[in-house]
Amino acid sequence: MVSFFAGIAATIVTIPLLGFILIYFISRAIVKNNRKSFFLSVDITTAFFIIAVHYLLLVIVGKNMLWLIILLLLLSILLFAYINWRKNQEIQTVKTLKRFWRFTFLLSLCTYFLLLVIGLIQRILTTTIN
Repeated sequence: MVSFFAGIAATIVTIPLLGFILIYFISRAIVKNNRKSFFLSVDITTAFFIIAVHYLLLVIVGKNMLWLIILLLLLSILLFAYINWRKNQEIQTVKTLKRFWRFTFLLSLCTYFLLLVIGLIQRILTTTIN
């Protein structure tokens, strides 16, 4: 049973889009609201996309770039807090975190697909040349 859940977790980390779709349909069946289900699946799978980007960078570059990912996330949350402070003269923590997390989803989704294409091209070129 433990290996079953480990396999599911490994699949979702490897293919986070599949996890997004699964979580969306499960939450839609439970919540019965498309918008809430979509945002719930965005919130849950953001971490999976970040981990997938880390592993894709590890495979493509050959170096551990987790420190860079964490640094970019910290800088972006500081930027979101600063923008919120300039706009409202106070930092609304929940709103700032929600916007940051959804921005992180968009950023990691785009980065995931970009790295996926780069990795495929790199693998095709190394296979064709050898």
